[in-house]
Formats: sequence, structure tokens, C-alpha cells
Amino acid sequence: MKNKSKDNSYLDEQLKQLDTDIIWDEKRKTKLHNKILFTMENDRSKNKSKLFAGFKYALNIGVLLILMFFGYNFISNSITQQSGKDLTSNESNQPNGTPIIDDKNDENQVNSEEVVENPETNMEVQTGSSETVIRIVEGSDLEVKVLNYQIEPYGIAYQLDEVFTVTEMSNNLITYSTQYDDYKITLEMIEHTNLEKTVRNLQEKFETESYDEIFELESTPVEENGLQGNIQFYGDNPVKGFIAYEIGEHALAITFQYPVEGADAMYPLLETLRKSIKVQ
Repeated sequence: MKNKSKDNSYLDEQLKQLDTDIIWDEKRKTKLHNKILFTMENDRSKNKSKLFAGFKYALNIGVLLILMFFGYNFISNSITQQSGKDLTSNESNQPNGTPIIDDKNDENQVNSEEVVENPETNMEVQTGSSETVIRIVEGSDLEVKVLNYQIEPYGIAYQLDEVFTVTEMSNNLITYSTQYDDYKITLEMIEHTNLEKTVRNLQEKFETESYDEIFELESTPVEENGLQGNIQFYGDNPVKGFIAYEIGEHALAITFQYPVEGADAMYPLLETLRKSIKVQ
């Protein structure tokens, strides 16, 4: 009986302690309450910050789109108004039914009778005025009409007989010929090269054909035009050959072809062509 009473006393003590632990005092309740409120407020502040940041980002995007829209409309209206003013100004300066003429084109037509442009490159050939030169042919003075030409943008001027006309332009190659197909002269601008390499390439090209005779490579007289150059002839019927000059970092390659019976006239013609070459 005594043991049972002791057990009950022990259990009663344990229950009282449990009851004491379960029942919190006011100080502990207040502390827990404040902690819960602080946690809730902190979470709420974070959510507000995230919401505000998202709203601010969306607002910036919206403002940027509005500015782009108004900027586009402003530029479009400005271009349209300027185009209208230019058109009105041009029309007011022209009689009814008269096409608008570009003053720059008029100026080019005055300074040059003809401009042949190559659409594949920036090179163009300007045909200038004609003049008469005296040429010695078979020991006699002969008056010959020549045309002045200029190759742009290289600034190379030269003269060629009126009987030769431009028949083709391909890349930087200009082909002149007469009414007879066996007379032909070409001028080609070769960029970023030198005289030695240009001569070697021309020799390789000519030597792919067979000739009765191949003449020695010679230097052209510097006093003719102030340029370093070479000349070489091949065969005798037809006569073919080339003249090459180094011009700055480029080269001018001239090839020619004519029948042997025309040699007496063509050799002085080529000499006149060489002497007329000037770099401006």
C-alpha cells in the first residue's frame, strides 16, 4: 500500500510539472506574439518590394515603348515633310512638262563628250576633246586626229586615234578596235601589283600561243612619259605584244594586235600613245 502511494505521488508531481510547462506565462506569450508579428511583417515587406520592383520594371518598359513610338512618328513626319518641300521646290523651278535636269550631269557633259562607266567596278573612261597631232609615218609628216581619254579614279590620261573606239569594258579592261577586227588595243588597270609581276603574267599569257618569232623584252624610254615600263613584240602575222607601266601601287597593261601590213602605221601610233600617257 505504501509503494502504491509513492507511485501516485510521483505521478502527481510529473503531471503538475507538465501542467506548468504547458501553461505559458504572459511574458513568454508576448515574446512569441511579437516574434510572429515581426516575421509576418518582414515577409510582407519583402513581397511588397518584389511587387514594387516588378511594377517599376513594367513601368520603365512602357515609358520606353511610348518614347520610341513618338520618336518614330516624329522622324517619319520630318522625312515626309522634307521630301514634299524638295519636290515642291524642284517643280516650282521647272516649266510644266519639262523634265528635271541635274546640274552636275550638265557639267560633266560640258567637260567630257562621253563617260563610259563599268558597273562591275568603280572605273570609268571619260572621253574628252579631239585634237590634231603630227606623226611621222614612213618618213613623212602626217596629220592625225586623236581623242583625249582619262581613266578614273586612277587619274590616267592618254590619247588614241579617232579610228579606234571603245567596243567593250569588262572589269578594269577597256577594249578599242577599228572597223577592221584585226586591229585591236586594250588598256587594263591591275591593282596592287608591280611591274615585274605584271610583265611575268603577260609573258605567260602570250606564250600560251605559238609564234614564228618572239622579240626581246625591252624597257620603254623614261623620257617618253616619266614612267618605268617594258614592251615586247610577238610574231609577225598578226603582230601582237604588250606595254606595261608601274603606276604607284598599280600597273597599266596595254596589249595590241595588228596585221603585219599595218606595221608602218601602228608602230608610230603606239609610240604616240606611250608619249601621251600622263598620271594626274
